[in-house]
Amino acid sequence: MPSQADIVSTLIEVTAPSAEPVTTAEVKAFLRVDGSDEDTLIAALAVAARDAVEADTGRSLITTTWDYTLDRWPTARRVAVPRVPLVSVTSITTYDVDNAATTFGAADYRADTAHGVIALDDGASWPTDLRAVAGIVIRYVAGYGAAGSDVPQGLRMAILRRAAYDFEHRASADGRDAVEAAYLEQIAPYRERGVA
Repeated sequence: MPSQADIVSTLIEVTAPSAEPVTTAEVKAFLRVDGSDEDTLIAALAVAARDAVEADTGRSLITTTWDYTLDRWPTARRVAVPRVPLVSVTSITTYDVDNAATTFGAADYRADTAHGVIALDDGASWPTDLRAVAGIVIRYVAGYGAAGSDVPQGLRMAILRRAAYDFEHRASADGRDAVEAAYLEQIAPYRERGVA
């Protein structure tokens, strides 16, 4: 069996976050913007900044449901999910060579939320009769919680800084190096898988 890095996989958002980590009002306060003329733009910049932080850290900030599809199982007895923090595993569905779906029993694995992995229990083994493409679909939930206040302050500040820069420099990318360095410094502690 191959290592997880060598396996073809996809990640699809099933249920989007129900809120944003920072509100339009919080971004406006950070920008010191009064009035509502720019509210639509500011809200869009906050979403784009959240997307960037999530992509750069491999984290879901607000609770989100994902489908992680794999062609094959990794050699290890564990599968690392691509977005953490892992909250729970909803289901693991496998598809055999005849495209028949089977739900892998929850008693055969456990969600190791501290490490963001799904691990086989002792004595269990992954199903082997899989179709060649997209034979495994792991539906799981990741995120810090349902509210912006659940998200670590450092990540919320990174969103505010990113949105503020994009607001102030809409027409130009000049000076991006200094802002990018500050942004990367803000998210650095969260880029490691072991940080919760």
